[in-house]
Amino acid sequence: MIASTTKKAAVVLFLVAVVVVALVMFVNATKDETQQQPDSFCFRFYGNVSIEGAPAPVQTTLFAKIGDKTCGVTGITAPGRYDLNVFAHPDTEDYLSFWIQTPSMESAVPVDQKRTLPMSRECLLDLTVATNDPNHTVLQKEMSADLQSATPLNANTSVNYTSEPAQGYDPMLRDVVISEIMWDEKEYIELYNTLDDTICIGNWTITRGVGAVNDTIDITIEQGAIIASHGYYLIAENDATTCEPDQISNIALKNSGEILQLFNGFPPISKRVDIVNRDGNWFAGKNDAVGQSMERISSVDGTNPDNWHTSLGYECGRIGTPGVTNSIPDKTPPNITLVNDFIGVNDNIVVAFSEPIDIPTLFVSVVGPYHGVILRYTITCGGSGLGASFDPDNPLQVGAYSVRVKCRDPSDNLAERDFVLTVVDPGEPEPSPTPTATPTATPTPTSTPSSAPKIVINELMPDPIGTDRGNETTELYNCGDEPVDIGGWVLKNEDGATYNIPAGTTINPYGYYLTTKVQLDNSGGQVLLYRNGEQVDSSIKYTHSTEGISWQRRIDGRDTDSDGDWIERGSTFGMSG
Repeated sequence: MIASTTKKAAVVLFLVAVVVVALVMFVNATKDETQQQPDSFCFRFYGNVSIEGAPAPVQTTLFAKIGDKTCGVTGITAPGRYDLNVFAHPDTEDYLSFWIQTPSMESAVPVDQKRTLPMSRECLLDLTVATNDPNHTVLQKEMSADLQSATPLNANTSVNYTSEPAQGYDPMLRDVVISEIMWDEKEYIELYNTLDDTICIGNWTITRGVGAVNDTIDITIEQGAIIASHGYYLIAENDATTCEPDQISNIALKNSGEILQLFNGFPPISKRVDIVNRDGNWFAGKNDAVGQSMERISSVDGTNPDNWHTSLGYECGRIGTPGVTNSIPDKTPPNITLVNDFIGVNDNIVVAFSEPIDIPTLFVSVVGPYHGVILRYTITCGGSGLGASFDPDNPLQVGAYSVRVKCRDPSDNLAERDFVLTVVDPGEPEPSPTPTATPTATPTPTSTPSSAPKIVINELMPDPIGTDRGNETTELYNCGDEPVDIGGWVLKNEDGATYNIPAGTTINPYGYYLTTKVQLDNSGGQVLLYRNGEQVDSSIKYTHSTEGISWQRRIDGRDTDSDGDWIERGSTFGMSG
């Protein structure tokens, strides 16, 4: 009996011990979890810091405060550069203020900037201080010594370590801006002076990277370089343009995009004058066989993607405007019209555009009576990009149709229109929106001669792969919807050599004619087309050629008598480009 009682007591004691251990473990876990949830997070601020325009000296102390509470402090170990960790709760809505104190200052003074905590936990922020303390000035010798010991020189970069602005001028933000960037193929960067005065930009630098003060210095502008009032300074690689740049420099920009910064000297001790783009992609421009530049629209914020566009110009052999005024962006979408409001059951649906469209962006949907969607059809676009024909595989039903058309022009302007189309039985008279007036007898008009068929020189291959002679190709294009007999027409090159197109040669509507009978010089040339002794068309007057690459119109048949109609890219002979 005693043994049984003792056994029961032991079991009870064991269960009590288990419960106690479990409670202790739960309390400890709760404490650990509480300890793992900090009241504040670390935010990193970094960039340049200057006092009265001069880089802050070494041994300067920088404070960060929220209200009266100090939440971060650091010492400046390299002139003009800071890296500060701020500890604060992420939900804090109060402004963060910065204070600075040099060894000569009796007390800290506020800097000019305040801001809220950044969402990204990191923030590039340049700080400036205005103070009446005359003792904060840094001696040039001391700064130079600090720099020699703290900042390594780029072996390929010539740097002038001086805080004095060029010609005594201290530039403000965006006095000089990066106005154009050719970031693909042979590259160039264009600067623009927004001021009414000529200034010296010698020893200014352009960095590329993520927008940090220690980004890679890609370009150092030549000593003594000047930029005229409202003028341009072009920095280009060898052979990047047919015009002579102000400075030839090796440029290595990522096609994936990066941030460019312009400084009036060496970044750690100079002022950032401009910053453009964002990390991760370029705002504009094109990556193709020849490159197409990215142009700034105005001198305001260079980090705003809406302030950039893809160039529409053609200067110095490039799709861009190096060294001259930027092209004007096209902000007007194309106008879409339905050619016929009433068609027969076997007719095509035809739409027209007020300007050439980017054909791959065209979208047409047709919903017929009883909400039936036409699924089997063919869309044929005119080579000029000014029209399109929607051809259903089966006859249409009589009734009303909803037609929706979407497209973009080469400047990426979106157009969208909805139409109501009526399909009628061809055996019945076509409805008329207005009463038919009684016809009156009129004299038969005398026929007027029709205008000459629109045939253009559409593509040239001056330097084919392999043997040139017999493989240099010229393409003609018929811009109209009727076949054209071009027998007897004449092609002539810039040297005056002619080729007579054989009699009976016909180009079908929106069709092509190819010949290898015209000799094309690799170093430059031009082809002209004549009909009955009168010039009908001329090609671009090209100044160079690339093996296996042709000169061709951007859009088949587009002819505004401008070199901008042409582009150098992979050949598309006999088919739409």
